[in-house]
Amino acid sequence: MARKKKSQRHNLKPDYRREEYAKLIRRYRKTVLFNEKEISLINQYCERFSIRNKSAFLRDIVISHILEQMDDNYPRLF
Repeated sequence: MARKKKSQRHNLKPDYRREEYAKLIRRYRKTVLFNEKEISLINQYCERFSIRNKSAFLRDIVISHILEQMDDNYPRLF
């Protein structure tokens, strides 16, 4: 049985989509160390709420916390 050719759909993106996609590629790595209690808590939370992708979960938590802090500390005129 002959193999099906893979679609070349991802190569058909317009230039502006390629540029936007290039901006979203993660190139920078940060390492975080947890103690046993912290990692146990994270694992329990992820198991309880069926979170499979822990890196996306942690990234979302960190970014949302940063955005919240920036919003709270935004300079106001009045």
